[in-house]
Amino acid sequence: MAYTIVIASRYLIPLFLYLFLSCSIYALFVGDVRKQSGAAALQMVFLFLMQFTAWLTIVIRTQQSKYLLFYAFLQILTLALPVLAWFIYPGISRIVMNHMCMLFSAGLIVLTRLDLTKAIKQLIIAGASFVVCLIVPWILRKCRFLEKLGWIYAGIGIAALGIVLILGQVTHGSKLSWSIGGITFQPSEFVKLTFVFFLAGSSVSALIAILLLTGIRQVVAAGIGATAHVLILVLSKDLGSALILFMVYVFLMTISAHQPLYLAGGLVAGAGASLLAYRMFSHVQVRVQAWRDPWSVIDKQGYQIAQALFAMSRGGLFGLGIGKGTPQDIPYVETDFIFSAVIEELGLLFGIGILLTAAVLFVLMIRLAGGLADGFYRNLVVGFAILYLFQTFLTVGGGSKFIPLTGVTLPLVSYGGSSVMTTILMFGVIEGVFVLRYDEELRIEKQRRKKKRQTEETE
Repeated sequence: MAYTIVIASRYLIPLFLYLFLSCSIYALFVGDVRKQSGAAALQMVFLFLMQFTAWLTIVIRTQQSKYLLFYAFLQILTLALPVLAWFIYPGISRIVMNHMCMLFSAGLIVLTRLDLTKAIKQLIIAGASFVVCLIVPWILRKCRFLEKLGWIYAGIGIAALGIVLILGQVTHGSKLSWSIGGITFQPSEFVKLTFVFFLAGSSVSALIAILLLTGIRQVVAAGIGATAHVLILVLSKDLGSALILFMVYVFLMTISAHQPLYLAGGLVAGAGASLLAYRMFSHVQVRVQAWRDPWSVIDKQGYQIAQALFAMSRGGLFGLGIGKGTPQDIPYVETDFIFSAVIEELGLLFGIGILLTAAVLFVLMIRLAGGLADGFYRNLVVGFAILYLFQTFLTVGGGSKFIPLTGVTLPLVSYGGSSVMTTILMFGVIEGVFVLRYDEELRIEKQRRKKKRQTEETE
C-alpha cells in the first residue's frame, strides 16, 4: 500500500496543481465575485490535497513522524491564515493569496526533503511575515501620505545598501548581507520594496513634468536616485539585484511616460553595462563561461550548471518522485537551483505548472493596476509586477542555461529568509491595494444608492 501511494504521488501532485490552475483561469474570466470566491475555495481544496499527498509521501519514505508536526504547522500557515485574512479584509484577492501559498508549498516540499532544519526556519520566517502581512492593508488605509515620502524611501534604500558596501559580509565574491545580534539580513531584498515605492511616486511626478514640459528636474532626480541604488549594488558586486532594479526603473518609467524610446535606451544602456561588468568582474566571466560551454569546464566553473541540467533531464514529465532524486549533488540547490530540484523529483509538468502559477500572479497584478485611478498605487503595483516577473525569469533562466546565472532566488520557492519575507510583504502591499479598491467601490456604490434614494424621494 505504501509503495502504491509513493508511486501514485508522482501523478497526483501535478494533477492537483493543474486543477488548482484551472480554477485560476476560470476566475480570470469570471466577473462575478461570488463565483470567484467559489473558485478560490476550490483552490484551497486542491492545495490541501497536494500538500497532503506530498507530506504523506515524505513520511512514508522517511518513516519519521516529526514531519507530521511540520505539516500541521504548514496547514495553519497556508490554509487557516488566508481565511483569517479574508474575514478581516473582505476586499483582498483570495486567488492571489492562494497562489502565494501554492508557490511557497512547492518550494517547501523540496526544501523539507533536502534539509528539515532549513525548512523549519523558512516556515517560521514565513509565518511571521504572514502575520505582519495582515497589518499592511490597515497601514495603507490609514496612511494616505505614502506617495509623498519618495526621497525618504530612496534615503532608506541607499543607506541600507551603503552599510552593506562598507560593513557587509562577502559571499561568493559579493557583499550581500550584514548581521545584527547574530541575525543575518540581506538588505538588497528589502531595498527592492523601498525602491519601487520611490519610483512609484517619482514616476507620477516625472509624468506630470513631461506632460507640462516643466520641472524636468523631477525626471532627472528620479534617474539620479535610481542610479545611486544601482551603482552601490555594482560596487558591492551584487549584480543580480542591480540588474533587477535597473530593469524595474526602465520599464516603470517607460510605462508611466508612455515613451518607447525610454525602453530602447534602457536596453542599450543595459547591454553596455553588462559588457562592462564582464570586463571588470572575474566572477561574471566565470558565470558567462559556465553558460556558454559548461562541459568544457565541468570539473570547475561548469560543475554547478551541469549538475542542474543533469537533474532536470532525469526528471522527465512526472519526476523521479519525492526523495528519489539526487538534488543534493547540485551546489546551493536550495537557493539558486531550486527549480532544477523541483523538476528532478516532481517533474517537468509540475515545473511548468509553477511557472504558470507565477504567470497568473503577474496577470492578476497587471489587471489590478489597470483598474486603479490613483497614479501612485497603479505605478506601485506595476513596479512590483515587473520586479516579480523579472526575478523569476532570472532565476529560472539561469538555472536552465537560458541566460548566465545571476545568483538571485526564485520568489517564495527558494530558501532564504530575507527573500521570502520581502516577497510576502510585497504581496501584502498588493492585497492592501485590493482592499483600497474594494473600499472605493463600496463608497461609490453607497453614493449611487444615496443619489437614487434622493431622486425617488424628489419624484
